[in-house]
Amino acid sequence: MKKIAIIVFRVVIISIFIILLTIVLFKGFVKLKELFPGYEKAHASQFFEGIDEDYTYVVFEDQPLALLHYPVILEDKIYLPIDFVIEYLNPNFYWDEKESTLTYTTTQDVVRMKSNELDYFINDKPLKLNMPIIRMEDSSAYIPLDLLGKFCDYEVKYNDELDLLVIDDVKRDSMYGSIRKGKVKLRITTSENSNYIKKLAEGEKVKIYEENEKWYKVRTEEGYIGFLQKNSIEDITNIVGKQEEWLPHPPVPGYEGKVNIAWHQVTNVSANSGLINALEGVTGLDVLSPTWFALSDSEGNVSNIADVSYVNWAHDQGYQVWALFSNSFSSTITHDVLSSTEKREKVIKQILALSAIYELDGINIDFESIAKEDGIFYVQFIKELTPYLKKQGLIVSVDMYVPSAWTAHYDRTQVGSIVDYLIIMGYDEHWSGSKESGSVASIGFVKKGISDTLKEVPKEKVILGLPYYTRLWKEELIDSEVVVSSKAYSMNRAYEILVENKAIIEWNEEVGQYYGEYDIGEVTYKIWLEEERSIEEKVKLAKEYELAGVSGWKLGLEKDEVWQVLKDYLKE
Repeated sequence: MKKIAIIVFRVVIISIFIILLTIVLFKGFVKLKELFPGYEKAHASQFFEGIDEDYTYVVFEDQPLALLHYPVILEDKIYLPIDFVIEYLNPNFYWDEKESTLTYTTTQDVVRMKSNELDYFINDKPLKLNMPIIRMEDSSAYIPLDLLGKFCDYEVKYNDELDLLVIDDVKRDSMYGSIRKGKVKLRITTSENSNYIKKLAEGEKVKIYEENEKWYKVRTEEGYIGFLQKNSIEDITNIVGKQEEWLPHPPVPGYEGKVNIAWHQVTNVSANSGLINALEGVTGLDVLSPTWFALSDSEGNVSNIADVSYVNWAHDQGYQVWALFSNSFSSTITHDVLSSTEKREKVIKQILALSAIYELDGINIDFESIAKEDGIFYVQFIKELTPYLKKQGLIVSVDMYVPSAWTAHYDRTQVGSIVDYLIIMGYDEHWSGSKESGSVASIGFVKKGISDTLKEVPKEKVILGLPYYTRLWKEELIDSEVVVSSKAYSMNRAYEILVENKAIIEWNEEVGQYYGEYDIGEVTYKIWLEEERSIEEKVKLAKEYELAGVSGWKLGLEKDEVWQVLKDYLKE
């Protein structure tokens, strides 16, 4: 018995020793792995940290994306979330969540699709879809990948094993290579000791994105992203991306030299009859822009004070007519109409009908006082209206403030790429609501407006808006405070006021205008004159910057001498 006890004791001791030794060796092995982590294979999901494994992952070129909504697969068909499509693939899509309508615009077409319907429309022509846009329970919307291919220059591959979408931009220049010899490890970092994702076989293709002295950042055909040593890749090939077709901006037909436009303020139908008198003695004018159309209410109705005899007479005299279409300077009406796809469409149909009825040559869009949050709706409206007008053979122009932080939401870059002309309203430097007296359009203000606009819009599309009016400023002391008010006058009347009050009129080189002031009692009156010399200084800038022409606000306020100045500079 004693011998048996001794044997059992020895067995227990040896077993404990073996267990302790195993623990020590295991810990040592773990430490060894920490020193040489390249021994361990990494898991692909590390690239999608924080993303639920139930989602279909997306790799855009060499970037794994964290999205608000992820692709879904229904009945073996892939659907992409519309918010993802707009942000990453094509900003020309516009989703109206309230009306459940997707709109896609090009320079020539407007495509509309409603969710869960197989009918869609290109320029109002009905066509059929194989699969509809769908909406989920959380109201998010998805577009079929098969349909998206009609509108996007992207190559999309789905890896069923990884449940991964790999997206390539075919417009980008690309570089590809092949694995020189097999079992090359795709590393997580540019270190030979880093964890690896997988071993690559000889001849396997990779897409190359970045490089340093020894390493390439690559993506495999499955969608894995990592780093390979340069000497492991051969047969490097460069592929030029798909080039976008560029069409030069065509000049407006019907006149020579730079375009000369005059806005004609018309307040009622009978006022159209004053056109003939307004143009007496005018020379070198190409285009009339009467203020005929406006958004009249929040339902998208358009008011109309046009006159067909006006257009007929203008055409007989060789003038084009670009009717002005405004938003009635109402931010409320603008929001209510432009934020609705159905109302935008209603407005567009009215403008197209009016353009056809009156045989117009163009539409001048003058939407002002748009709220910051409505900028996206304004741009979408321009994108939808312009293709229809162009198909109808009309010139499309928009009026735009001089660039500033508070007008950035008008998105001159995008609007300028869509329309034929962008007209800078190069005036109202000091306007009726200004708290201090000053020039309507000093030369420095105009020059800055031009140069800042040209940072966003090509010069051949830019027209300079000129002031044919000036302001008489009144400064009076009320309760120890200078109170400023003003009234607009024509060029001739403003000059007459200064002469009648025996004001000294002197040229101010800094502002590029004549200046005069006078006192009546304790009230001071000031005028920065607009006349032929000040207009000449501004037109010189239009010529210097090689702009497309000028437009004057408004017909009837200018001096006769202004027309010869414009002709000399625009028609030489």
